[in-house]
Amino acid sequence: MKKIGTWIFLGLAAIIVIVAILFYVNLGSDSMISTILNLGYVLIIAGILLAICSAVFAAMVKGVNIKTLGILLAVVAVLAIVAFLMSKGSFSTPYIANGQEYSSSTHGWVEFGLNFTYLTAGVSVLAILFSTIYKAIK
Repeated sequence: MKKIGTWIFLGLAAIIVIVAILFYVNLGSDSMISTILNLGYVLIIAGILLAICSAVFAAMVKGVNIKTLGILLAVVAVLAIVAFLMSKGSFSTPYIANGQEYSSSTHGWVEFGLNFTYLTAGVSVLAILFSTIYKAIK
């Protein structure tokens, strides 16, 4: 199983290097910018799927309770929904930086990503603090 992961990683790394080289050879080409963005979208989706599949696979191998896994995935889904609702207003407001205007959709998804990162970091810190205090009391 470890070799499969290594080969997948090397394949993705090769694809990214090839696309990066093509991007720098064709600077200013709109088609290359679209290719880079589409590659980014594919990598984000692949990362999400890999994270979910690895959690489910680890739960099956280690014998984690399905109920616990369900609760964990539900918490992540709730965090995603909260992050989306926090960034809801950004989907109607375009973003202007350095004289260039970005679409309101792009602004909203970037805001969602930042909010989700902040929320998961905050929940992680709270979980660590709770665990440490709980073990100290016990």
